[in-house]
Parts: sequence; C-alpha cells; structure tokens
Amino acid sequence: MAPKSAVPVDVETIRATYDRLLWGADITEGEWEVLDGLVRGHVGLLVKEVAPLVPRLRGHQEFVARWVLVQSRRMLRTSRGDDSPEQLRDLATQCRALLVLHEFPGPLHPPS
Repeated sequence: MAPKSAVPVDVETIRATYDRLLWGADITEGEWEVLDGLVRGHVGLLVKEVAPLVPRLRGHQEFVARWVLVQSRRMLRTSRGDDSPEQLRDLATQCRALLVLHEFPGPLHPPS
C-alpha cells in the first residue's frame, strides 16, 4: 500500500476521467475540453505523488515507474491544451499507469 499523501487523491474521479477518455463513445466537443483539463490535472497530481516513491521501488517496478514518469512529464510539457482525441487518450493511458503505481507500488525499500 502506498504511503498516505498530504494531497487527497480522488481515485474514483481519476478512474471516471480516464475511463471516459479511453472507452467513452459520443464525446462532445465541450466534453473533450473538460476531460482535457481533468486528465491533465490528474496526471500532474499523480506525477508528484509517484515520483517520491521511485527510489523505494524494487526491480522492474522501479524501471516502469521511471519510464511512466518521464513519458508523463514529456506529454504534459508538450501539450498545448487543444490536443487531439488520440493525444488525450494517450494521456489517459499514462494517467491509468500512474494511478496503478500510486495505489499498488509493490514492496518498497525502507525510506533513506
């Protein structure tokens, strides 16, 4: 289990956001704009939550976490706020991976 965060992570809202982006049908233009802002905020929050865990992760989990963080940061940095549906789905996939790492980091090394 992940350590308690000082910032509340609303797991249900995050899941609802990425579920809608990944598997939703008939998303309106206005909804795309709302989902864009939500998923960007969720990814930004989860990057801050997962990054401190990386040095404590073990083996393959550490490698995956580092890769997900690098890709997530790159996507946030290069995003313009008017991304295509495909780009938003890619960001939603990153969001899903970050949430899994946040909720289930696996065995952790003791804090240094």
